[in-house]
Amino acid sequence: MTDDVDAVCRRAMGFLELGLPEDALAELDELKVAHSAALHLRVDVLFRLKDWSAAAAICLPMTEHEPSDPGWWIQAAYAQRRARSIEEAEMVLLAALTRHPANGGILYNLACYACVQGRPDQARDYFRRAAVTDPDPMLAMGIGDPDLEEIRPWLLELQADHRSRTTSS
Repeated sequence: MTDDVDAVCRRAMGFLELGLPEDALAELDELKVAHSAALHLRVDVLFRLKDWSAAAAICLPMTEHEPSDPGWWIQAAYAQRRARSIEEAEMVLLAALTRHPANGGILYNLACYACVQGRPDQARDYFRRAAVTDPDPMLAMGIGDPDLEEIRPWLLELQADHRSRTTSS
C-alpha cells in the first residue's frame, strides 16, 4: 500500500471509529487509484450506510479480480443477501466454496443460509465443517446468531461436547 493510500485509509478508519461513515466515504473518495485494502474499507463503510447495492457493485467484480481473497466472496454474499436475495447470496458462496473449501467464514455463512431456508441438516453439516479449525469462537458466534436459531439446541450440545473433550484432555 502506498503512503497516500495508507494515510487515507487510516483517516477513513478514524472517521468510522467516531461513527462518521459519510466522512469516511468522503475520505476514500479522495483516492484516485483503486486499491484492494481501500476497497474493502469502502465496502465496510457502505455496509454501515446500508447501501447494499453499491457494496455489491464493488464486491462482485472483485471476486473475479481477486478470487483468492475469501473476504471478497463473503462481503459479496452479505451485500447480495441484502440487496437482492438470500438465494443469490448463497450462489456467491457456493462458487466461493469451490475455491476455498475449508474457509470457516464461507462455511459459516452457508450454514446460516441453509438454516434460514429450512435446510437444518445441511446447516449442521456446513457448521460442523466451519468449526473444525477454531471451534470455540465459531460456536459462541453460532449460538448467538438468529439465522441459526433452528439448530441452536444442536449447537449447544456441540458446545457442551467440545468443552467436555477439551477439559478432559
